[in-house]
Amino acid sequence: MDNSKEIAAKYHVSEETVKVLLYGLRLSGGTQVQFNIPELGGMGQWQSGMVMIGDMFNSSLKDKVNQICTELAVWVRNAETQAETQILPDHHKATPDKSTTKATSTRSASFQGSQNGLHYSYYASENVLEIDDNGKKAKYDTTGYQLTGVQQSQDNSSQSVSFTHPGGTLRLKDLKKVKDVKKS
Repeated sequence: MDNSKEIAAKYHVSEETVKVLLYGLRLSGGTQVQFNIPELGGMGQWQSGMVMIGDMFNSSLKDKVNQICTELAVWVRNAETQAETQILPDHHKATPDKSTTKATSTRSASFQGSQNGLHYSYYASENVLEIDDNGKKAKYDTTGYQLTGVQQSQDNSSQSVSFTHPGGTLRLKDLKKVKDVKKS
């Protein structure tokens, strides 16, 4: 099914923008997407109920991003097979990012993201959360916690990350560290 042209026309954005959002939503099962698309305000992210874009005071653009992502997320979640979804946008066909490990590149994260040198990938089926904090890699056991989202904050001197689950919020120190991951 190829409806990217129709969605692009409906929201007055490029078809490539729709394909990039669709690709990101596929990776998360339709739950979230992070992007860097100039026509959507630059760097941004979407989860149901939350939109952040670089052009933070442009409410109409936030609404547009929310509408596009909500429509695509519903489509992704309702898709019967992965084959029904769009092919990878051209700029995603390049060689994989060298910062990802071989283990990460062969698996599909339930969600992943990054900010200022802190990268995270959550593998729900394995109960594993992988963190790469400026090259220092670690794995955490998430057994008993079905992670559903992430909260990141920073100030001039530090940054923090916590993860949401149906019972509340977890910090990394609340999880059991499985092992350090060697640099690749």
